[in-house]
Amino acid sequence: MNLKTMELGVVLKIIKTNIWWLIALPVIAVVLAFSISKYYIQPLYTSSAQIFITTSVEAEGGKATVYSDQLKTNMQMANTFNTILKSSRTLEAVRDELQLSETNEELAKKINIQSDKDSLVFRVSVEDANPNRARKIVNKITATYKKDLPQLVDNNKVIILEPANLPLEPTSPSIVLNTLIAFVLGMIANFILVSSIYLFRNHVENESDLAELSLKFVGDIPLIK
Repeated sequence: MNLKTMELGVVLKIIKTNIWWLIALPVIAVVLAFSISKYYIQPLYTSSAQIFITTSVEAEGGKATVYSDQLKTNMQMANTFNTILKSSRTLEAVRDELQLSETNEELAKKINIQSDKDSLVFRVSVEDANPNRARKIVNKITATYKKDLPQLVDNNKVIILEPANLPLEPTSPSIVLNTLIAFVLGMIANFILVSSIYLFRNHVENESDLAELSLKFVGDIPLIK
């Protein structure tokens, strides 16, 4: 007996017999997921700032000019800028200024740096349980980086395009997503439950069950009331 030969009538009977369990499993999963996400998992807030790294040289007449070749070279150095931004030099300055208790490694895990392909515009984000602290960390990182980069790489400077915002809503956990996943898992559990009952039922219900056991049907005994 396998899932391919599952009889619709038998399956419907199993569903009818266990209907309350089949309703309860998704409901319990949804309630648990919602409660845990809402009341037990600490919400985290993400604050972001946008910075631009520009290259300049002195042209004739004393005017600062950005050359396409040098800009293209700096695009190839994007990973270097990323590394400097999350270096111990930058992180220690941020920790000392804000008196953070995290180590450099712990602070680095909170920082996310994104940049578009072939672009020197970076978005620096920090995720923290305190929204105000997340904004302070981002602002301090970008300010420190703006100060240090020209000293580390000649003719480069940082322009802060967007200062860090104060997040008003938590970015994680996602209550809606977690609840939806729990509902899907509850429905999968229902399918497994029905399939298991069907596959492991150990009693004969009709002639087809006898045929599957290679037994012949001789006759039936009517129900005597």
